[in-house]
Amino acid sequence: MRLLKNFRMLGVALAMTAICVLVSPPVTEGTAAVSETETASTPQLQSENWAPEVRGTLNDFLLTYGKYSPNYDKHERPYAVFDFDNTTSVLDVEEQLMIWQLEHLAFAVPPQKLAEVLETGIPIEKLSLTYGADDGSGWPVTIQAGINDAVRAYASLYKAGVVSAEGREQSGQIKQSFEYQEFVTKMRWLYDAISETMDTSVSYPWVTYWFTGMTPGQVYNLAYACDSYYGDPAKAQTWSKGKYTSPADRKSDTGVITVSYNQGITVTPEIKELYKALAQNGMDVWINSASAIDVIRAAVKYFDIPGVKGIVAMTNRLGSDGKYINAYDYNAHPQTQGVGKSLTIEKVIAPLYHGRGPIFTAMDSQGDFNFCTEFKDTKAVLIMNRRRKDDAALCAAVAEYQKSHNITLQQANAAGDTKFVLQGRNENTGRLWPDDQTLLLGKQDKVFLSDKADKAVTELNNGASIAEVLQKNTKLKDYKGYKTR
Repeated sequence: MRLLKNFRMLGVALAMTAICVLVSPPVTEGTAAVSETETASTPQLQSENWAPEVRGTLNDFLLTYGKYSPNYDKHERPYAVFDFDNTTSVLDVEEQLMIWQLEHLAFAVPPQKLAEVLETGIPIEKLSLTYGADDGSGWPVTIQAGINDAVRAYASLYKAGVVSAEGREQSGQIKQSFEYQEFVTKMRWLYDAISETMDTSVSYPWVTYWFTGMTPGQVYNLAYACDSYYGDPAKAQTWSKGKYTSPADRKSDTGVITVSYNQGITVTPEIKELYKALAQNGMDVWINSASAIDVIRAAVKYFDIPGVKGIVAMTNRLGSDGKYINAYDYNAHPQTQGVGKSLTIEKVIAPLYHGRGPIFTAMDSQGDFNFCTEFKDTKAVLIMNRRRKDDAALCAAVAEYQKSHNITLQQANAAGDTKFVLQGRNENTGRLWPDDQTLLLGKQDKVFLSDKADKAVTELNNGASIAEVLQKNTKLKDYKGYKTR
């Protein structure tokens, strides 16, 4: 999913100053870094929950390119870049915070401004686009209708005094009210509708506009409270599906709709082990996320992720009062999704390393495809297997091809290629396991590769190069290409 107080990068000359601020939260002490002098019994991954081929490759990578290698140059310090949602974390911290905001009515937008905020970035002609409810009814509902209903319900809740920037536990009476049920359903439905019908350049910043009127500290505290609740392994309501249904007892523009959502968030011990091992092996670790900057900073703190050097993530502009407005801060860097992640690395991170790209990256989905395939300096990529049907499937296909042909890290790198590895997990428990297959949330059977990935594996087996397979099968019209940056 920056700063100096307003979280804007002020240029490369100040970038190293900004790094420490990015990782430390505004209200509490910063997360503990891994000291250069700190060493474990061995700077290698130990957990048995890594897929064997993944752990073997990652350990080979640490030995080959880490500071204990004779070829390591401390003056050309390598760095790694991780996606956060569904890669560093299991499930999505931004999406979970949306539910927390709705459940606690944590908003700071005046009711007369909410329509403007919810329409931000949406082309006028697309407000009339229709999107069917996810309950199978397929009832066509326009984006504008959803906004109209949400705005009316919000005005009533705001007038009742139950909306606040800090949020509060709502009474059963409020949660059973028409206005509450109408508001939470339509807001969560709008997120899905906009995501499914519009470009990511519209949908990704749209949800961050929910923070309009809040200070960075307020957003951070909301995210930290959310992580503390849903990230607690003792909470029985996590690792499940929830749903909202709008009430039928009053007329609305959309009619009755139902929308579902995921519940649960964690960062596994294995991922924290990898972050720490990279830092102990002399590699800086960065997070490059499509979630909001304060949301990621809170997650790094709450989950106690070690060794984080810096964070780049979605950043909105601040008004003169120090509160967020509904506008993205393009002066900081491009939106950190899709090709914007690559562009942000080039603008913010690579200049700190003499222009070099990341030596290691970690990903899960389409938004990570660019930065995990485009940089010449990348030696290894970790993919969290979610059986994606987007371009992440192509990376999973390369991982399966390399594994089935016993292509090692050294062999891949010697041929000028990146070594890709695929890690599975159980989303019903929030844990990694020693397998490259995954059990998706709410499902009972493991899954492996999508049809798109299977097709790419066949092409690789028939002699196509990685570059050819990625270029031929990507959904992106302006893909720069494999190892072109």
